Amino acid sequence: MKPEITVNDRMIKDVQSKLVGFEKRAPTVVSAALNRAMTTMTKQITVEARSRYHIKVKDVRPTLKKSKANRSNLSATVLSTGRTIPLDRFVVTPRTVQPKRKKPILVAVKKGPKKPLPGAFVGDIQGVKVFKRKTKKRLPIGRLFGPSVPQMISGRQVQEEVYEAGRIMFYKRLDHEIKRILSKGASV
Repeated sequence: MKPEITVNDRMIKDVQSKLVGFEKRAPTVVSAALNRAMTTMTKQITVEARSRYHIKVKDVRPTLKKSKANRSNLSATVLSTGRTIPLDRFVVTPRTVQPKRKKPILVAVKKGPKKPLPGAFVGDIQGVKVFKRKTKKRLPIGRLFGPSVPQMISGRQVQEEVYEAGRIMFYKRLDHEIKRILSKGASV
């Protein structure tokens, strides 16, 4: 996912017309508003992922990388990259090793009821993890994984929510930054 807010020449001229006497500060104003919008979008991504999946913020935030805007580059992006997340980071019942268990373990990746995962088991190999046998024999076993954060937030509705939150914050901060520059200039 790569939400992006790019500023064109028309917007710069509009900001310059509002900054009477301080036209040269327009790129600074726009870059500050863009950076605040990127921060809002990052927060909204974590909110949207957590509202749909059983995931913690500490699993979402490291996957998000921001490129900030500055006076010479008036473009800012948020990029989510990452691998699939181990199934044990989601809701798994039971979370303890039970070798004689006959019922399948229950797992919930998305918000909603837990679902049985036939053939899977919980093992304690350098911490509790969820495994499944690859053949009918005892070994080999493979660790089970859920979706990655980019997969979680790749839906159209999620992207629209994130973009809308960023767009609203951008225009709100743009007005705030313009008023701040004009009030500082009036007092000087």
